[in-house]
Formats: sequence, structure tokens, C-alpha cells
Amino acid sequence: MRAAEVTPRLERWMGVQGDRIFAAIEQRGFPDPWSAFGECLSWESAYAVQLKQAIDQARKGTNAQLGRDISVLFQRKTANLADARKLLDDVLIEYDRNGTWQMLHERVARLDIDDVSERWAKGLVEHPFPIALLSLQFNWRYMKEHGVRAFYEMTARYVDDLIANTDRWERAWAAEEATGAIDRVTTVECDLASEEAPMHCDICKKTITALLYLDE
Repeated sequence: MRAAEVTPRLERWMGVQGDRIFAAIEQRGFPDPWSAFGECLSWESAYAVQLKQAIDQARKGTNAQLGRDISVLFQRKTANLADARKLLDDVLIEYDRNGTWQMLHERVARLDIDDVSERWAKGLVEHPFPIALLSLQFNWRYMKEHGVRAFYEMTARYVDDLIANTDRWERAWAAEEATGAIDRVTTVECDLASEEAPMHCDICKKTITALLYLDE
């Protein structure tokens, strides 16, 4: 293909991708299973906040109900992450079968990260470190370099780490209840890991939506 043929094709996409993607989101919302996956990882953070609050209160007294509440919250947090992992497992298989990964690989090669980022930034509350936007940009760059499927293989490993993080936290709390020795450090570390999750994995639904709607 001659250079003269390439330039018009690139110009056709420059400066309009973000608006086109957002127009599709306006009409159709975020696609499943990615919307459901993102919600799971938002709940991961919510459960962590609730757990830390309940544990802080339990340390101040001998309320037996709080102990039961904490146990239930750990069960819900664990089940929620298992749901997220299953969603990823299912979509990896489905996209292999129907050729979607190849389609997404071709689309991410054409994605104009700067253009789409500019549109996405319009609705964000300003902060000196725009973590949501930077996370999106990292995701798209990772996909361009390693492939879209490889990104979600990495995401699956991240969810596995969150599952292990929850197990670590639950075991530390059980030891604290058994011995009475307060372990604040594990609570702080595990809570922080969970609260970070939406900035990686709720962002995932926005990351892939840009590719799924790129040609809308």
C-alpha cells in the first residue's frame, strides 16, 4: 500500500474516535459480560470498606453480632471474586471460539489513545493524579504491545491475587479473634489492595468497550 493511501485512512480516525465511542455508550450502555465484571470489582472495594469498618468496631468491644457480620462479609467478598473469575474464564473461551480476540486485536491497533483519553477526561472530577484515566491508558498500551487476550490473561491473574488477598485477610482476622493479638497491618494492607481494584478492573469494562464500539 502506498503512503498516499495510508494517510487518508489514518485521518479518517483521528479526532473522532472518542465521540463515536461515547455516542455508542449513550445508546447501548456498557456491554456484558464486561459491565457485570466491572460491577464485581467495584463491590470488591465496597466489601473491603465494610469489612474494615466492622473490624474496627469489633476491636472496641465484645459485640458477638459484629463477629457474625464480619464472617458474612468475608463470604460475600469471596463469592463475588469467584463470580468475577468465572466471568473471565467464560469470556476467554467464548472469544476464542467466535474469533472476537482477533477482531479486538485489529481494532486496538487502530485505537487513538490520545483522542479517546481526551473525550473520557471530560467527565472526570479534576485531580493532580487522574488515576482512572491513567489506568485506561495503561490498559490500551498493554493491549497494543502484548495483545488484547494477553491483557485479560493478566487480569485473571490479578483477580487470583485478590482472591488470595481476601483469604490472607480472613485468616489474619481468625487468628486475631483466637489470640486477641490485634493485627492492624494486615487489615490496612488487604483493605488497600481491595480498594484499588476498581481502578484496575472496573476500568476494564471501559477499556474494552472502546474497542467493541470503535466502528459503531
